[in-house]
Amino acid sequence: MRPLFFLRPGRLVKLGSVTASASVAYYVLKKHAEDTKNPAVGGGSDGGTTTGAAALTADYIPPPFYWETIPGFIKKKFEPPYPANSSAWNFMSSLVMGGVGSFGKFFIYCLNDTHTHNMQPTLDIIDQENRARGLITVSNHASVWDDPFLWGVLPTKTLFSVDKMRWVLGAADICYTSLFKSLFFSLGQGIPTIRGAGVYQPAIDFAIHKMDQHQWIHIFPEARVNQGDDLIRFKWGIGRIVMEAKECPIIIPGPFVQLFNPITVVFGEPIDVQDVLNEWQQGKLSEEEARIRITSIVYEALKKLKEDAENNRLKN
Repeated sequence: MRPLFFLRPGRLVKLGSVTASASVAYYVLKKHAEDTKNPAVGGGSDGGTTTGAAALTADYIPPPFYWETIPGFIKKKFEPPYPANSSAWNFMSSLVMGGVGSFGKFFIYCLNDTHTHNMQPTLDIIDQENRARGLITVSNHASVWDDPFLWGVLPTKTLFSVDKMRWVLGAADICYTSLFKSLFFSLGQGIPTIRGAGVYQPAIDFAIHKMDQHQWIHIFPEARVNQGDDLIRFKWGIGRIVMEAKECPIIIPGPFVQLFNPITVVFGEPIDVQDVLNEWQQGKLSEEEARIRITSIVYEALKKLKEDAENNRLKN
């Protein structure tokens, strides 16, 4: 018996892509309205604050959010023992990420003039089989379009791969406030992060777990949309992730994004923080000092990438 016309695999993929694209368009417009209402959204995507180079200067206190409000079957995915996803879940996740990524590809390449710089080394790391370490990428947060449309620069085969695509820390008080949004963003590999709850929360624990599985985590450590001239001081959740991973992750500053035509997407070179980890493990640095130093190193690397982009000192 021939399968029903609308249940054929090709039709399911197209239907999933269209549904995902429509969903992300709704989300982006809604998130834009929320960020416009609260332009100084603070608390961040990776929790905790520091002084000096790792301090965030926003005064806005995010609305209260409680972990228990996330639908139970989704919440369990981000709690120990971190159960493996079913084949059906992975299929739907592939449709969501691939569909949204394809829509992003159309947006940045068909509706805009987009240039990428030094992307191939990062793609090589993403595609590396049996990679022995996790990967962390760190971006400025130029607009509400950054994630997921930013990933339109990636190859289509990567966009549809649940194993190769990034996990991203996202604000739970925006992305996980209803069953629909919780399902959509969990399928999109978004990690529900409670802003203002500090570095000891399930989102950071889950990110560390993904590092130990040698997967890819993306972080917006500015913690809110920033279209100013300078980077906002970073949160230090990235410090805890790096410090508590079993193997020191590969840390890449970027992609750094410059908006407007042309859109410029710049990838940096890997950062080495092993010396800081060694000093901490030898007792020469406290846990807090090590977090601050790691966060500051990442901040300075992304700041330099920003300066290179603005001064046209870029690798093709």
